[in-house]
Amino acid sequence: MSEDRAAGGAAEPTTAMRALLDRPMDPAVLDENTMLVAQPHETVDADRFDLLVARIGDEHLGFDAMLAHRVHDLATIRRVPHRHAEHLAGIAAVDGDIVPAGLLSRLLGIPADVDPDAPRIILVGPIDRRWALPVDAVVGVRQFSRATMIEPPTTVSASLRHHVSGLVRMDETLVAIIDGDRLLDALDGGLR
Repeated sequence: MSEDRAAGGAAEPTTAMRALLDRPMDPAVLDENTMLVAQPHETVDADRFDLLVARIGDEHLGFDAMLAHRVHDLATIRRVPHRHAEHLAGIAAVDGDIVPAGLLSRLLGIPADVDPDAPRIILVGPIDRRWALPVDAVVGVRQFSRATMIEPPTTVSASLRHHVSGLVRMDETLVAIIDGDRLLDALDGGLR
């Protein structure tokens, strides 16, 4: 122990660091560290992407997994006075956070189930633009290949097509991939 430490003073930081880095290393630890460094890095398949798939009525919608914050049980949504945007349902208290709630069924022109079996709320967007979106059901997170993505056909309704970046097939079902930036911009427009 240096005299500075014994006297209660602080040792020179570079001296302490040098002593730590220059210490003798056990050969077993050195071999283990060499083996860890020599392992190949995991590669990320840029051709694949994850979607949180949810259902509203007969339509399956895919939200980028990075956009979707979490899925929550259906919460009570309170109307906001003096706001008349058709897609603004109100505000919802979700785990202590008050977030605006939007109706995708109205924004996208999709008829929702009258009495859904497993309704949930999906919280989407960054913390400063978070929205609660009620859906009829959540299918789960699925991985898709970019090569399987197709352009939305002209038969897709105009309001839905504006918010969709493409379609992917999940078993026998087509999933509309929601464009997160366009969706958040449209939802935020109801608050102005």
